[in-house]
Amino acid sequence: MINDQMIKRLEKEFEQVQNAIDEGVIDNITVAIQYENNSANYTKWDVVIYGRENTIWQGGEFAGTLEFPQNYPTVSPTYTWKLYSKNRFLHMNIYSSGKTCIDILNDKIGYSPAKTCVEILKALEDFLYRPNPKSPTNAELAKIFEQDLPKYELMIKEFVQKYMEEKKIAEQKKK
Repeated sequence: MINDQMIKRLEKEFEQVQNAIDEGVIDNITVAIQYENNSANYTKWDVVIYGRENTIWQGGEFAGTLEFPQNYPTVSPTYTWKLYSKNRFLHMNIYSSGKTCIDILNDKIGYSPAKTCVEILKALEDFLYRPNPKSPTNAELAKIFEQDLPKYELMIKEFVQKYMEEKKIAEQKKK
């Protein structure tokens, strides 16, 4: 059972995130609350991270879900990147399921209940641009990153284009 204190914290955190977006503290991200049975579900946030111009992620709109467990903030939320096909999200620190391997969401390494959702979202965006080849979930991609950066950059640019094509197809099927 989700407690009222947790929901109040999430409502406040969501408001802080919206203010940070409005003030430009967080840019290239949109966040919305999921709705279930016509009521807001503050435990699931729809997030879209937009690839910054002049990066290998440019032109991408990368959707995902930030999900808060029943014992939040004692336990960290999870972030899952949306997959539009059977292919994995092409990032060396994202599991084939779309789950994110990032310190700020790891209870044993970088997460603490004092972390704010603003900090988490900023870290998730930065995560795209600064992969960690020392802790890969995709060792092959990490190897390419370290040994052949131009090839890695080309692979990501091609992935972004394919991801956006798959997103468009998925949205057309919904209509």
